[in-house]
Amino acid sequence: MSEYDKGYYASRAAEEAELALAADDPEVADAHRKLQRAYIERASVGDRPEEVAQIIG
Repeated sequence: MSEYDKGYYASRAAEEAELALAADDPEVADAHRKLQRAYIERASVGDRPEEVAQIIG
């Protein structure tokens, strides 16, 4: 993942944190916090490799 992409995800995480704080509805705030965590994870870890099932014969 490029540094640009990591920066984008970090920026989105910050925006989601602000939206969570501004939300009046607890469910909406929770949804923003979940999105924030997902963006933080993506920014810090990058794309996760997909698991490929191996057929054992």
